Amino acid sequence: MPGIKHLIECHCVLAIYRKNEKIINHKFPVYSKIDEKGNIIEKLVKCNNCEAVHLVKEYCRSEIRAGKDQTEVTVSKEDMKYMLSERVNNFLERENVDLATWEQVLDLIEDKRWGEPVVVKRDIIGEDQHVKIITFISEDRFKVSSEVIRDIVR
Repeated sequence: MPGIKHLIECHCVLAIYRKNEKIINHKFPVYSKIDEKGNIIEKLVKCNNCEAVHLVKEYCRSEIRAGKDQTEVTVSKEDMKYMLSERVNNFLERENVDLATWEQVLDLIEDKRWGEPVVVKRDIIGEDQHVKIITFISEDRFKVSSEVIRDIVR
């Protein structure tokens, strides 16, 4: 089954927001697999800012597991590098993608979902979203493309 990339919120605040009057908690992307019933499969992830451990059980929701910041049971980019080809590793490293994208790519390759696009970069320029996409043709073959997403109805 395909998974889904979504954001979860941590209790930490990025340094650039520390002086704000209104507290803005850090959000980070995670990739979750979905079971046959459409539910997210539980997993532990670490915040990419403070390394607090979160139990992801629902879409866009998690529970912080206090006192477990030093755990090594979560899957890291380094772990996934052993499961992917050198070409794929080099591309993902060069693009400096987040852990959720590494997991999405690995899941796609393991399930042989060729032709399914993965967004590796997203940028807003003017009123349009510009995305860089990687689409796998096979385990070691992929193409990279760029697309413009226009959200505003003209």
